[in-house]
Amino acid sequence: MNWKNMLSGLTLAANCLLCFFLLFYDRLVVPSFLQVMGRAHPLFLHFPIVLFALFIIWIWVIPKQRLHAVGLSDEVGEWLLLSVAFTSAITALMGVLLSREPGYNEESLWLHKWSGACLSFIVFVWYLFHRRLNRSRPSLAAVSLTSLLLLVIAGHQGATITHGDNFLLAPVYKDRAKEKVPFDEAIVFRDMVQPVLDAKCLGCHNSGKAKGGLVMTTPELLLKGGRNGPVLDTSDANMSLLLQRIHLPEEDRKHMPPRGRPQLNDQEMAVLYNWIRRGASFTVKVDSLEPTDTLRTIASNIFRTSGDQETYDFAAAGEEKVRQLNTDYRAVYPLATGSPAVAADFFGASFYKPGQLKDLLAIKTQLVSLNLTRMPVTDDELSVIGQFANLRELDLSFTRITGRTLSALEKLHHLKRISLTNTTVRREDIAKLLVLKELRQIYVWNAGLSFADANELKRKYPMLDIQTGARTDTMSLKINPPLNQTSAQVISDTPIQLRLKHFVPGTTIRYTLDGTDPDSLHSMVYDGRTFIDSQVLMKARAFRKGWRPSEVVQAQFYRATFKPDTIILMTPADSSYMGKGGTTLKDLQKGSQNFGDGKWIAFRRNRMECMLQFSKPVRTRSITVSSLVNVGAMIFPPKNIRIMGGNDPSNLRLLYQLAPPADTLLTSNYLIPYECKFPPVSAKYIRVIVEPVGKLPVSMLPSQPAPPKKDEKAPSLAQKKEKPKPANDKGWFFVDELFVN
Repeated sequence: MNWKNMLSGLTLAANCLLCFFLLFYDRLVVPSFLQVMGRAHPLFLHFPIVLFALFIIWIWVIPKQRLHAVGLSDEVGEWLLLSVAFTSAITALMGVLLSREPGYNEESLWLHKWSGACLSFIVFVWYLFHRRLNRSRPSLAAVSLTSLLLLVIAGHQGATITHGDNFLLAPVYKDRAKEKVPFDEAIVFRDMVQPVLDAKCLGCHNSGKAKGGLVMTTPELLLKGGRNGPVLDTSDANMSLLLQRIHLPEEDRKHMPPRGRPQLNDQEMAVLYNWIRRGASFTVKVDSLEPTDTLRTIASNIFRTSGDQETYDFAAAGEEKVRQLNTDYRAVYPLATGSPAVAADFFGASFYKPGQLKDLLAIKTQLVSLNLTRMPVTDDELSVIGQFANLRELDLSFTRITGRTLSALEKLHHLKRISLTNTTVRREDIAKLLVLKELRQIYVWNAGLSFADANELKRKYPMLDIQTGARTDTMSLKINPPLNQTSAQVISDTPIQLRLKHFVPGTTIRYTLDGTDPDSLHSMVYDGRTFIDSQVLMKARAFRKGWRPSEVVQAQFYRATFKPDTIILMTPADSSYMGKGGTTLKDLQKGSQNFGDGKWIAFRRNRMECMLQFSKPVRTRSITVSSLVNVGAMIFPPKNIRIMGGNDPSNLRLLYQLAPPADTLLTSNYLIPYECKFPPVSAKYIRVIVEPVGKLPVSMLPSQPAPPKKDEKAPSLAQKKEKPKPANDKGWFFVDELFVN
């Protein structure tokens, strides 16, 4: 058997298949077993690179005379080149299969795809004519340099897609940027948050590879979120999808960063949490933060010069001890790399217990910053805080401190700043802290301290900065929204019990079932005894005395009286979103706003037409088409919906026709039921016909750069990438259920 001819034939076949894939790329549908092969692309691509390097060394570095002297012929070089050609073709095929998975930007992928394919073709042609090329040194040099250039381009573009823009030189540029930013010019997002995202998130969420539809390269795209919705929730940082994914167990498949990638350290998690908690501003400067703000504390160590850095005379606590103290509601982390000083932040007031504070006694020597803002801390816990002898900064804002036991802090001889904002401490309580020689700043905004008392203390202690701010007696906080813990959305045989919950004692939950927003006077009070037995939109809101009402949460409930025996798709769904075919529309499994969750089927190039069949006629009066609108993903309300029914499938009459209102607001992202009501009719067959919105007007497509004027330069490649041309100018229609009532 001639192994060389067989391998050459396989390489030719692989390149022919690669040509076929590229010619029909837009119509390529990759089944799951081939997706596995595609995902081996990052592993297999190392083979052609190594073999190509060996071949270049073979033909350009090792003298031919020495090869013949040791009995090695050109046969070895031929085998090396053929191996390069074969592995390059297989790698390119795997790459094409991988590129058909969602999450990749087509424009960023284009150069990587074609440079890899061209490399495969050129190397194979090189093998076919290698004897002729090897006799001419200029020709050999030209094909060698061309192949090497294509290899570098393909490799660089692949790294950009996988790891983010400028992956190779990013460490150099980052270090330079850090050196240039002084403390008084640092911006929280740009200089503290963005470096964390660049290092730990952009590998999967860049312009070339948008995993989950999420891109984090700009503030606008970060705020937009991905297929699972927004990733930032400034009303409650703990509810932010970004933080939820970070705090999942590392073995969880939804944990971010993925297992095997560099994980966030405690300081990085603290930066993200505190940035989101204080409003996720993209413009606020570090030096505008309060001195007791945790972000400012961290920043003072990140941007502080070595000459200004505070030195500590105590040993570090040990990484394992610090790691054990971290929980879902308490972050403990070193203030800076190599520093023995430790900071602690508490969050999740509903889950706070005094024992969590006592746990920190294990690092009482190393703890220099403690943030308890908005925690239900009482005067009794001050005796524990008083044992943290090296504490420099203490934030007790919005706690239940009355000042009765502030004398318990008299042993904190290194305390420099304390915040008692929105507590009930009085002038005589503040006097208990004046024995602390290093204390320089006290924050008593909206505390039980009058302006006259504060001014008197300022005159008596001129070295002490007492910040009173503006009076905020009428200020109130917005309470968190209630949690919807209802187990199901679809009512079939039995009603569903509505389950709402709030963790703050004394909170009243009010709700409506008619789609209106709840108010504090007329809306129904939730008492745990409400059952849903029809198709309604439930809205709920939390109210508590002294607090502003929460945001409204809502849930759509659906009724399914009759379940079809069969649903036949008379027109095919789009190959990207096929679900389980007609079964998807009758399995009573509602899809989410993540339209890639496998519970949706979609139509774009053709209309949806399906037939619902029942074993015997049912008396129906409405059909609900459960759909989704996500304008940013080009998913729109349909142009029209038609319902036809009867007992003879060849002679159905029109029961209802609906033209839903259009929605072109870019921020629109919601589930919507289109309820089609008609006079009661007996029907064994029901046909549902939905026409997608079709070709979109130019105003609804991503805008294109205007052609350059006569004296203007053409837009650069970078500028073109900012506004990619859409692959298809037709809108999507998504559907997950058809409910018959």
